[in-house]
Amino acid sequence: MKVKVGILLPDIHHPHHSKPCLNLVNQLIKDIKPDYLIYQGDQLNMDTLCHWNEDKQREMEGKRLLSEYEAFDREILKPHEKLTGPKCKKVWLIGNHEYWVEKYLDNHPGFEGIIEPENYLKLKARGFEIIKFNDIYKIGKLNVIHGYYTNQYHAAKTVTAFEGNVVYAHAHTSQEFTKTTPRDIKDFHSATSLPCLCDLNPDYMKNRPSSWVNGFGVVYVLPNGNFNLYRVIIADNSFVFNGKHYVTNKNKKTAL
Repeated sequence: MKVKVGILLPDIHHPHHSKPCLNLVNQLIKDIKPDYLIYQGDQLNMDTLCHWNEDKQREMEGKRLLSEYEAFDREILKPHEKLTGPKCKKVWLIGNHEYWVEKYLDNHPGFEGIIEPENYLKLKARGFEIIKFNDIYKIGKLNVIHGYYTNQYHAAKTVTAFEGNVVYAHAHTSQEFTKTTPRDIKDFHSATSLPCLCDLNPDYMKNRPSSWVNGFGVVYVLPNGNFNLYRVIIADNSFVFNGKHYVTNKNKKTAL
């Protein structure tokens, strides 16, 4: 009858991740020892394969896919493996940025099976369950996806399309919408958008205002599948969870 807990890590976009935010998340992982660690898509920004910049020599100068994978492994994966241990269920959702590899392979099929992040990082051998692009991972009665929409009312659009409880990333912001059915007004479903763990002002944004917010998710799942989902907002490099204040120590060297 154990209640299980999962950490949801949305939109890290390494190497454009927020190091202070990831270090705060690592403190929480160490404290609560999650049963699930779910990378919710766009773990890597995949700069080397960015089709938006392929004709921009200055943007692409010095980009190397191998270096991106090695840095992600060193700075994100290995610290999380050390913090969670072998009993933690680790899940890797392929986001639209990781899916850029498939677009590249359409024109360079000879590299198939070699350059995909899940293959190069040997994720299955390391105990990860791989969820294909736009597929669903279920934890209890909660459906976990990377995300489909980025319009203004993406939570409403998602729950209407999904007809079930769903948590997603992709939009880099916090939003929720709940709907019921006339068949049973007690049968309600919610779509919850989690914030992101990446830089809120990357170069391509050119200082434009946005709705982006830093944060992540924590879900507690009962044996019957019911759950409580918490959106954790990170502001000024700190957050409070379960009564404890997690804050970046500026005088302490961080792991990331």
